[in-house]
Amino acid sequence: MVRNGFNRTSRRAAIAAGMVFASVALSGCESALLTPATALMASGAVIINTDRTPGDHLASYMTGLDCDTIRASRDGGPQCRPPNEEIIDPPVYCYRTLGKIDCFRSPDPYGYDQREVN
Repeated sequence: MVRNGFNRTSRRAAIAAGMVFASVALSGCESALLTPATALMASGAVIINTDRTPGDHLASYMTGLDCDTIRASRDGGPQCRPPNEEIIDPPVYCYRTLGKIDCFRSPDPYGYDQREVN
């Protein structure tokens, strides 16, 4: 499975590198390389490349579920879901109205017998 340019092996390597980085950052050892700014930049790079936060990767690794904070904030669902859960959107029916196209969840809700717009 390839997601956003990462295959399973490189994704696991990125997660492992993030865990090592986090363990060193939380160990209390002082380092010029480990500053809050570098941690923030590394977190931003992980989010940009995988569409998931470092915490999502850790939660997914620990639980075996598909955890995604960004997806949960968009659709209001749970943060962690079973892997490969298929979400089916209900159909939308669109019709031309005065100056625009309006879309509805049910076909021809007002009974105007209009042709549906694709």
